Amino acid sequence: MSSTLAHGTGVFSVDDERLKSSFASCRQLARVRARNFYYGMMLTPEPKRSAMYAVYAWMRAVDDLADEPARSPHDEQTRSPRIESFRRLTMASLDPNCDISPDSGDPQQAERWPAIRKTLVEYHIDAGVLGDMIDGQLVDQHKSTYATFADLYRYCYQVASVVGLVCIQVWGYKGGEETRRRAKHRGIALQLTNILRDLVEDARRGRVYVPTDELARYGYDATTFAESVQSGQADERFDRLMAMQIDRARSLYEKSESLERFITRSCRPTCWAIMKIYRDLLERIARDPRRVLRGTVALSRGHK
Repeated sequence: MSSTLAHGTGVFSVDDERLKSSFASCRQLARVRARNFYYGMMLTPEPKRSAMYAVYAWMRAVDDLADEPARSPHDEQTRSPRIESFRRLTMASLDPNCDISPDSGDPQQAERWPAIRKTLVEYHIDAGVLGDMIDGQLVDQHKSTYATFADLYRYCYQVASVVGLVCIQVWGYKGGEETRRRAKHRGIALQLTNILRDLVEDARRGRVYVPTDELARYGYDATTFAESVQSGQADERFDRLMAMQIDRARSLYEKSESLERFITRSCRPTCWAIMKIYRDLLERIARDPRRVLRGTVALSRGHK
């Protein structure tokens, strides 16, 4: 037996057993790698739950291409071309008449691709949104600092707000552009939480995401800030800088607060749970901002 998926005037067929195995592989990847997102995704009813796992598998694939440590100079030199190759594969996958398969040397990605492709087509995921995510990962290859929050906002939109836009497309929503605006705010808030949590890890990778004009306000430049967080040094300047960043993230959570009301009812718990986990992370950081310098701030599995 096979599953036939319509899109426009074209169709493509995938063997049912292969598709079932593909979705199972996406689910396993999410269970192992998604950490915070997995607990929200589990609350989604089928078949949208499996679609969420496939969305995560796509996001994870492009993120890994951008972030996995280079094992040789050749790996570093070919990273951007490999990301562009992933873009071509993704865009071709949106056309069900196009005969494609991943050529990544990664058999697990090849196994997951039928589920990814079915999800992208079935839920009419916008090519422009997917392209924005890929653009964000390319930016990360050559940009290590951001001059202003406006610059950082664009990057956060590319790597995080687009996740929200894809998710609401899978869940279903009403409210048009106003709902999409809330989803964008939610994505920025989640990414800012990640940035605060990962200050040390990012500094070790040569990246400082806190805007440099705001660092200067508290007596840092990107180099001195990276050095101080890696050495675990902090003073009241650090505390005031963190308070400013925390307040900004809180304001964006507040701007997105009513997002759940516009999501299909059965998917609202998923949307709320993901937000709640990340907002609790932010509040844990707020209680002791210097904690991010001593190790990864996380919530217990029981809490999540």
